Amino acid sequence: MNYFKEANNFYNRKDYISALNLYQKSIEVKQNEAASFYNWAVCLIKLKSYEKAIPLLKKALILKQDSRYFFNLGYCHAMLKNKRKALIYFNTAWSLDNQDADCEKAINMITNSYKKDII
Repeated sequence: MNYFKEANNFYNRKDYISALNLYQKSIEVKQNEAASFYNWAVCLIKLKSYEKAIPLLKKALILKQDSRYFFNLGYCHAMLKNKRKALIYFNTAWSLDNQDADCEKAINMITNSYKKDII
């Protein structure tokens, strides 16, 4: 069975809990490990479990350096109100893909919030 493909089907139907269980199985049988860790983390992000998503994103990054992985790490830290870590990860994502408009927007939002904190 292709657990990764089946998990993606559940994800596309917004059944994130079923999807994350299948992404776990996909990792156990070594199917698309980096993408499985990443997608599992994204399911947790959709479920607003940002703290649980962070270690999964870091595991994905060990296997593959991808701007989306760094972006979502930044997003998790932003949602947890850790602007410093969020900015580090957004900047890393931006350095890998400086055409990402969402990344640029996130960096600008955080830097503008720092400016407001100073005033």
